Amino acid sequence: MASSTTHLDLIAQSQSSKEVTANALFDAGSPATLFGRRGSLCSGLSWFYYGGVMMVDGVLTAIANNAAALVLSPSTTNYIEATRTGVVSRNTVGFTGGSIPLYTAVTGTATVTSYTDQRAWVAPAYLPGRASVAVTAADVTLTAADARCRYLTTTGVLTGNRSVIVPDSWEGIVYCSNSGGFATTVKTAAGSGVVVAQGKRALLLADGTNVVRVSPDT
Repeated sequence: MASSTTHLDLIAQSQSSKEVTANALFDAGSPATLFGRRGSLCSGLSWFYYGGVMMVDGVLTAIANNAAALVLSPSTTNYIEATRTGVVSRNTVGFTGGSIPLYTAVTGTATVTSYTDQRAWVAPAYLPGRASVAVTAADVTLTAADARCRYLTTTGVLTGNRSVIVPDSWEGIVYCSNSGGFATTVKTAAGSGVVVAQGKRALLLADGTNVVRVSPDT
């Protein structure tokens, strides 16, 4: 069948009760509206979103429409995001590594002046490409984009023992290209981690609490 042939119920100009057909179409398409802006309730700095269903650790989980407003910070850019369990929050720094980006909202003193939909449901959980992060004088927390990559390279001359902070639910191959007489540890924010030897690669997994080694350094 040609892609130009629709599979949807079409609304005819002469049709009665058009709203019934329209509502059924919206209901069928509702998975795509998960975390979408609920414009009928948004006002001032109060942000509302639609719920829906999402997979949480392999379990189909219902996410409710938010009953209480997510209050945005005034006169700045707000980064609205969700955790892998469907908890929505906002901050004014940037999307958290491993989070689900939802919207960036630019605010004035009392209103949202513009917003951008950052939801990318067509993106795979892990990108086939590679990411490279410089780790030298401080610990590094992966950005959301870096955390989705399958292959991670750490670079730079270490000035002390450093950590690369990954999301609690993460896996990937890490190549340690650091130099200097110190160690590079891949870990979660609150858990323990794994030291990857310089010039070596390791397959690592964050099990929800700690980072563990799946394969030895090679």
